[in-house]
Amino acid sequence: MRLNIAGLSLIKAFEGLELTAYKDPIGILTIGYGHTGPRVQPGMKISASDAEALLRDDVNRFEDAVASLVKVPINENEFAALVSLAFNIGAQRFSESTTLRRLNKGDRLGAAEALEWFNKGRINGRLTTLPGLTRRRAAERALFLMTPPDIQPAPPSQLPLTENAGIPPSTEQSPRREHLADSRTLQGAGIAGAGGGGAAISSAIEKSGESAKNTNESLSPQMERIYELIQAVPDWVYWSAAALVIVGLTIILLSRIDDWRHHRR
Repeated sequence: MRLNIAGLSLIKAFEGLELTAYKDPIGILTIGYGHTGPRVQPGMKISASDAEALLRDDVNRFEDAVASLVKVPINENEFAALVSLAFNIGAQRFSESTTLRRLNKGDRLGAAEALEWFNKGRINGRLTTLPGLTRRRAAERALFLMTPPDIQPAPPSQLPLTENAGIPPSTEQSPRREHLADSRTLQGAGIAGAGGGGAAISSAIEKSGESAKNTNESLSPQMERIYELIQAVPDWVYWSAAALVIVGLTIILLSRIDDWRHHRR
């Protein structure tokens, strides 16, 4: 299975096209349609055709990653939404996600819900909700839940299979540009004509800025959400907490030993 027009248009709309390297909200150098990697340097410039070639390379890798990790049958829109997610957060994080775990258990609605949790990025060391990522996740969720009556795979002409301007593909993507794509952006990118899918995706983006709905979730989804939050905590926090616990226990132990010696006297 390959990425369809709706999925390709969604990625292009949210990544945006930049022919000069820039830093994304968390400081990663990026160029083209959200391409990252060791060869992306400050001030680097590429052509539009180079950007398309880089996008094809990146998309191919994440298509293969999603295809290998998903163990249940899925339709082309579900596949496209997952490719867009993996493209943005990286194959490793996708492989560890609650979205994938729930989907492989047959819980499609639960997978769609968990998909929206990836709306944060680290800015100055703090995990911060990014409006652009919130919009993107809402659009991906809408695409994931959309029945695909007539959305076709993206024709090869839209993503030429050419050399990637000498820039090797990165192994992981990240929450890059915090794009503020809206319904007009997506319509311009061609989603509006994709089997009527654009209306649903655009509506989801427009509503994504509203407050989250209060839902009566069961204990299991709550625990899975806590698990996702724990995964996001950097390792140094755990080590610092462990060090504090060890110091505290050592102080208590020494105090008890001192009390025991005093008592014996």
